[in-house]
Amino acid sequence: MGAAFSNTVTGAIDLVTGGGGDLEPPNELVPIEPEIEITELWDDDVGSGTGGYQFALTLAGDDEAVFAASHDGEVAAWNLQSGDEIFELDLDLPLSAGPSLGLDSILVGTSEAQVLALDRSTGETLWQTTVSSEVAAQPAAGDGVVVVHTGDGAVFALEEETGKVLWSFGQPVSRLSLRGAAAPKIVDDTVLVGFAKGRMAALRLHDGKVIWERQITLPTGVTELERVVDADSEPAVQNGMLYVTTYHGGVIAASLLDGEVIWQNEKVISQSSPAVTWKSVFVTDIYGDIWSLEEASGRAYWKQTALHRRRVTGPVVFGDYLAVGDYKGYVHFLSREDGHQVGRIRVCRSPIQVPPKVLGSLLAVYASDGTVAVLKIEALESE
Repeated sequence: MGAAFSNTVTGAIDLVTGGGGDLEPPNELVPIEPEIEITELWDDDVGSGTGGYQFALTLAGDDEAVFAASHDGEVAAWNLQSGDEIFELDLDLPLSAGPSLGLDSILVGTSEAQVLALDRSTGETLWQTTVSSEVAAQPAAGDGVVVVHTGDGAVFALEEETGKVLWSFGQPVSRLSLRGAAAPKIVDDTVLVGFAKGRMAALRLHDGKVIWERQITLPTGVTELERVVDADSEPAVQNGMLYVTTYHGGVIAASLLDGEVIWQNEKVISQSSPAVTWKSVFVTDIYGDIWSLEEASGRAYWKQTALHRRRVTGPVVFGDYLAVGDYKGYVHFLSREDGHQVGRIRVCRSPIQVPPKVLGSLLAVYASDGTVAVLKIEALESE
């Protein structure tokens, strides 16, 4: 397992899995025969990027615009197709999570326990609400409600129009747990969220009533670190099932109805959110290996090790391919069918720590130095 170090204030741990010291070095990239043409439509940057921050600073967008934020408080928006800047502003706040899209707003959180809604067209602050602690995961929004998960294990639901607190739900944080928190997932009128100690809950969106709450995995290791089973990934949902990774608990599939665990693959140790199609669950493990698991049983279809130790992001499904970023600023594309590499492009020289974002027919990338790039992918014609 990669090295771990402890945050002396919170007891949180960050896991580093890319080589260095006496660790196994990252795989070197080898030439591949490209099967796709990758075009970078445009690139720009926002502030100082993540500033070394490991929370949920990422991208948001739709088929018209893309939004990004930096830890030092800058927020920017661009036209997705052209890269023309729509607005750029400085909130002068330490941003820790977001942006996310609401109905008419952009949502961000801070390390000083604030949640802000900004106008999607101008960036103007619409409201600001204080919660119990640092906003530790990307906010979720649906049906006029904004849901945030804080570093002390609390979940808050806010009215999207005003920022008024509608309800809150809390889970105690372990003395030793992974740094960060699971991003909430809104499915119809239900909020799904994972917690430390391998617990997960489904809450009613508008009043926070507990629909179910379950221990989806149990700690089994000998040392404190080996017993960490935090459910810190955003769940993926399909056909009445949810799929989530729990550190040292593996990949878990559970019923959306009551949280009952249907299968568990403990061989795949992961912190990243899974991606799901009609037959496969795709996940990146802590070693940078990418797995395809059978959606119905969790057994492995294939495992791609070419990017071992390259600190690979979680995968996203992009047409017939998977896309991941790595610690050297490369975006890699793999075949969904068998995992072989079909293309790669380097968009910057800084780590890409969050999964690329699929926006319509394009792919947007956000790197830790604040680089934002939008890519277009086309299959090459066979000769």
